[in-house]
Amino acid sequence: MTTPTVLELPEAPDLRQQTQSVSLQNQSASTRFYYMDSMRSILMMLGVVLHGALIYSSGDHWIISDSHKSEFFAILDSVIHAFRMPAFFIIAGFFSMMSLKKYGIGTFTRVRLTRILVPLFCTALFINSIELYFRTTILQHNPMTVAHFLTQVLPQKWIVGEWVSHLWFLLTLVQFFAVGIILFALKNHFSRFSHFDRYLGGLRKNCYFLFLLPLADISWSVAARLAPDIFHGSLFCGLLNLEDFMIYLPYYLVGLWLFHDRLLQNEFHTIARWEWGALVLAILTHHLLENAHGLSQESFLRIYSTGLTFALSSHICYVLFYKFMNRDSPVFRYLSDASYSIYLFHHLCVIVIGYLLLNVQIAIGYKFLTVELATIAITLSIHHFLILRFKTLRFMFNGK
Repeated sequence: MTTPTVLELPEAPDLRQQTQSVSLQNQSASTRFYYMDSMRSILMMLGVVLHGALIYSSGDHWIISDSHKSEFFAILDSVIHAFRMPAFFIIAGFFSMMSLKKYGIGTFTRVRLTRILVPLFCTALFINSIELYFRTTILQHNPMTVAHFLTQVLPQKWIVGEWVSHLWFLLTLVQFFAVGIILFALKNHFSRFSHFDRYLGGLRKNCYFLFLLPLADISWSVAARLAPDIFHGSLFCGLLNLEDFMIYLPYYLVGLWLFHDRLLQNEFHTIARWEWGALVLAILTHHLLENAHGLSQESFLRIYSTGLTFALSSHICYVLFYKFMNRDSPVFRYLSDASYSIYLFHHLCVIVIGYLLLNVQIAIGYKFLTVELATIAITLSIHHFLILRFKTLRFMFNGK
């Protein structure tokens, strides 16, 4: 999300030909990651589909919820949720390490924080404040003047973290950037422990390390049981959510590792045979144990199977884009640039349009399509006719 539309990386040395490593490192040839650019834009825009589906999902009661629901939208929500954010954070980690090596810590920090924090707080101040006013006065049937809302109600909502809404992942991304900077600064210390590579080799082969990623889910579950006041909900006015940090950090670390390790890249570009069977088994296990809770073995097995489903789904998503979308496309170059604007503005649009359709007597499938098409049309228009044409707005909402 913070990378340029055309992404380049100096070609890494072939580790199987150590005698040529120095010359290969100095080559000027570059590799373009078109598939990552396409994947990043699609994953961002799937937020529109995800939030639209929540209105009509039989499994959730969202901000607005239609009286007519369907199991289809519950499944659609679950499928998107399984791979979307894990895959996104893998890409974020990959390009974080690429930028750190290319530009250094100072430039990386300045550019990334501008690109993330400026749109984050501008969207929170202007767009999310409008959303909170709409939710308070219309959805919660609590009419009040704008002045009263701004002076009395909105400050309280900021204190409890309601201002974050769909911007949570930007806050988590900033926290992950700090992790990436620390690891990059300590990279010379890690190089002293060369024997670690023997252990990494076993985990790297056939991407067996994916088995380890769900341990983060189990760790958070145990921590949330032992210290619910700390690990449930957000801290510091919504600035820190430990659940998001703990569950998604392993995927960001995978992205850092993926850039650094050419052999891992070769393994990560294919789906091992064991992954398909493990995915089916994980889904079945989650379904059979969906009512298991607490600190029981059944509950841990359910949590692990859910985490493994996320890990495998994100890898499959990555490979599919690598195989079928690794080409330059003017459409995806434009969408890659627009996807940030679409995501920032879509949440308010989905809520308002979904609300206006609640009492419309048409099939929920047509309602869902109306929400999706109208939201995409509005947000794309905002990007094309406002964000791209006014430098102030582009800085405020794209950080450029």
